[in-house]
Amino acid sequence: MIQEPTSTETAPERAEDASVIDDVRHPAIRRVVDVIRSKSAKPRTLIIDDEENIRQAVSAGLEIESLYVTPRFENAEELQQFTKATSLYVLGESAVKTLFKGDKSSRVFVLAKAPRLATWRDVASRTGDVLALDGVRIAGNIGAIIRSASAFDAAGVVLLDSDLTNVFDRRIIRASRGLVFSIPVIIATKEEFTQFLRTEDIPLACLAADGETPLSSISTLDGRISLLLGSERTGASTELEDAAKWRCSVPMNPNVESLNVSVATGIALYARHTPAQ
Repeated sequence: MIQEPTSTETAPERAEDASVIDDVRHPAIRRVVDVIRSKSAKPRTLIIDDEENIRQAVSAGLEIESLYVTPRFENAEELQQFTKATSLYVLGESAVKTLFKGDKSSRVFVLAKAPRLATWRDVASRTGDVLALDGVRIAGNIGAIIRSASAFDAAGVVLLDSDLTNVFDRRIIRASRGLVFSIPVIIATKEEFTQFLRTEDIPLACLAADGETPLSSISTLDGRISLLLGSERTGASTELEDAAKWRCSVPMNPNVESLNVSVATGIALYARHTPAQ
């Protein structure tokens, strides 16, 4: 829980009171560098950039440590009040470019205390289907899928063979528009995933190009299910496809070889929630 400042605490610094920091050796910038360089699978501090993502993170309960803006950002004081950040730093454009190098830079970002990692119990305790991605490794696709999973009230998202070590990767935060903090996301092995399905008695439905079950039929299935999607190029692993109770396909023009996995996921989630005609 975020604590309100007491009367003995230092008042938050206002944007007009903060001088522009151009020296990358400044302690406030060095702190950001340390967070960027961390490769921990369980980071203690996260970088969240873009105002929409920051607001979403705060709404999900994250505690903001400090707020960083460039002189071009005009909403610093209101955002500082919303985030309850006690520290505000105004960075020069050149300092921001140096800080993030070739990566995307932003006019506003925060350092936030990382939330605890989601557990299987978190997923089991929520209503809704369980979405599993097997071999999906492009951060933009994973983030977009997390957004769709949130939109359709999925119980959680399981990442299998994703090459990720940290679900709060800055790219995932951006692509999910901060919704990665609002739904359980778990990095797991196939063995852990299948054990979870057995324990919770959740049947598996797989999307496959040659699936024999019409996708529309999944709307008639009672209870919760797990929806499995593989990468656009190779699909899901044979091991998991063989474990699926249903293999479904998206009806489409045969001249089109495949759909982007995030698009296919959105279609599948919509079909799951739309009564068959």
